[in-house]
Amino acid sequence: MSNLNPNMPNYLKRFEAKWKRYYEWAREDYRWLLMFFLSRFKFIRNLSAYFFYQPHESLKNLPGISCLDSIEEDKIVDFLNKDGLYVGINLPSKLVKQIYNYVDTSNCYGNKEFKFSFPYMEKEIAEKKYDQTFIIGDYPHVVRDCPAVRQLQKDPKLLEIATKYLNAKPVHLSTKLWWSYATEAPMSDRLNFAQVFFHYDLIDYRCVQFFFYLTDVELSSGPHVCVLGSHQNKKLTHQLSFFTGRSDRDIIDYYSTDNLKFVCGKAGLGFVEDPYCFHKGIPPSQKNRLMLKIVFGVQSYQIGS
Repeated sequence: MSNLNPNMPNYLKRFEAKWKRYYEWAREDYRWLLMFFLSRFKFIRNLSAYFFYQPHESLKNLPGISCLDSIEEDKIVDFLNKDGLYVGINLPSKLVKQIYNYVDTSNCYGNKEFKFSFPYMEKEIAEKKYDQTFIIGDYPHVVRDCPAVRQLQKDPKLLEIATKYLNAKPVHLSTKLWWSYATEAPMSDRLNFAQVFFHYDLIDYRCVQFFFYLTDVELSSGPHVCVLGSHQNKKLTHQLSFFTGRSDRDIIDYYSTDNLKFVCGKAGLGFVEDPYCFHKGIPPSQKNRLMLKIVFGVQSYQIGS
């Protein structure tokens, strides 16, 4: 159960849930702490483009053949610059099946805890066994153990998009595969897993992340929601605040509902996003969601996951 004060504002609850992790990361790498404070300011992020800039050398001739057909890298980068989001990088069904085969034969870890290990189809049994309510089921060894994910992580077209958007050679920061479960868990427990309310992520000075749905996603299965253009026109008080989370009302009042993009689609649907945009994952209400995320930045940090 959560120890968070129920009367505390949501953004303070999220900080309380994460401050220990932030403290450890700051101790492990002072550069991360510097980035965490400075990269919230848009003018700093713009300046960083000059510090990390590298001439555009096409990656299309990298060894290996892309599994992603019919995508136009320049068009996608244009959408990213304008909206911070592009939807429509679809995985071939063969690759979706290969990843799902890995999920079928591997244990996930409930709420990112290695002590809570179980096959995803035995979630209810595991909850009774461990006396826990699982909000997510994580696969921390997916890159090591799933060739299909390793292939996708090194796909020439993904790297080309990342290179052109970052104006630098992309540095792989993380790859994650996880279930988001339809559960009655309270909001305070969901705060550890970036659910419930809008926020932007301070991962690096320049960053881009690719998402892929491995299950069909509709409103009842927790779609990803992005505030289009919020990476370019972020409110000054949202940059000056130490807290990156905001309520739905705050977001709608400033950015309007017209700029809210709910990403729904069939298994294999992919999209790419600048995490400096405000975004959130809606908690699934009826159907579980399986999602893959691959993140690139311009420098790596010696911190835990």
